Amino acid sequence: MDTALYPELGPDAGDPGAGLRRFATAAGITLAPLDATEGTQAPLEPVVVVVEADRGTVRVVLERDRHEIQVRLTLPWLGAALSGYAETLTDVARAIGDWQRGDALTVIARRRAWLTACPQAVAHEEGRAVEYAWDAARAATAGQSHGRLVEEAYNTPELRPLAPFVSHGGLTFHRSPLPPFSEDFFAIGPAPNNSWRVGSHETPRGTHTVVATVAEAIALVVEALPPDCKEEVQTGSSELGYGLSDSQEG
Repeated sequence: MDTALYPELGPDAGDPGAGLRRFATAAGITLAPLDATEGTQAPLEPVVVVVEADRGTVRVVLERDRHEIQVRLTLPWLGAALSGYAETLTDVARAIGDWQRGDALTVIARRRAWLTACPQAVAHEEGRAVEYAWDAARAATAGQSHGRLVEEAYNTPELRPLAPFVSHGGLTFHRSPLPPFSEDFFAIGPAPNNSWRVGSHETPRGTHTVVATVAEAIALVVEALPPDCKEEVQTGSSELGYGLSDSQEG
């Protein structure tokens, strides 16, 4: 990096990776392994420093034509969990320290005001992943042809604990909003003449049942639910694991 633009990197001969590690050490932080990748497509391509922490990847982007440091802290499968623009590499190092320590996303965002937490990532961290998925599905389909389908599914107690996915005018369900996705639930898709096609992911579409109303389609999905899902609704338990797994939380 140009040390005229980034004078804080003067002791590091302009090397942002070395500089970030130096500032982290000064703050008492041991960084996870990192790599610096310089852009090659244009002279002013930014330099990206990647920190591979157990919890997830941190990308620090330094612009070459101005003093600007963008930071994105990402979780597996979810993408950006925290993002923003830092004034100094010391700020970046301290945020990475919070991240590596496992502090809650809302705590980090409160402590580092220059970072903004992603609502979806916060919902997953707080065990509200399915609730968030329903809110997103309802918002995405409001006023559309399959909006009523999503609303009626949302108001069906047997389906509310499942994670909804909307695509191509239809609705599918999984045990978790994150991979690996379960495939043991019937899906509902549009069919000719404003009807609905209901069936398993594992069988050809030609074998699916076509019904005239949303209520009939939802009833077929409920009828085909695996026994453990029906037991959960009957007992009021919640044991399907909708939040992040231990490996995903890091």
